[in-house]
Amino acid sequence: MLLLLLFTETITYYHQYQRTLKTDTDTGEQYIESTLEDVEAAFTLLETTLLKKSDELNDACRSFFERLKGYLKEKDTESGNVSFYSKEIRSAFRLSPSSIGRYLYELERMGYIKITRGNRYKGFEYKVQSWNDLESLQQSSKMLVSSILENIRSVSRNPLVTQRPDGLLKVQKDSKKEAVTQSK
Repeated sequence: MLLLLLFTETITYYHQYQRTLKTDTDTGEQYIESTLEDVEAAFTLLETTLLKKSDELNDACRSFFERLKGYLKEKDTESGNVSFYSKEIRSAFRLSPSSIGRYLYELERMGYIKITRGNRYKGFEYKVQSWNDLESLQQSSKMLVSSILENIRSVSRNPLVTQRPDGLLKVQKDSKKEAVTQSK
């Protein structure tokens, strides 16, 4: 959340010359306010970063899993029973045995794939348990972002009301000064 707040602040300062300069009546301090558009722009620009942070798989394992699902869909499109061995995937993806073992162990531990049969001497046969996990993660992340934006829209009011140091509410007033503009 701190990343989003810092990014919103950066976008606000990027647009500082298009905003009205406001002055706090108690302290005389001048400031500009972040708008809802700044928050929306921050969410849009940080969408992939927020999605990667909310994913329980690391980036390398996620990209391997998405490649694996694409390969298995391409391999067997007519039947839903798609199983695979690590040797087959290793030769198709040209990965080292330690890398493929690490990815498969992580995916099996997290419940994305399941060992259906086999043993450690002859090799395990795996089956994908979760085919649409990334899509559901993206969908839930978009729903969360839209609900946050709706909450921000519902609490934003005009004029803004803040709290003074003595605990009483005060209404902030716009400064009579014009916004600073750059001459061309």
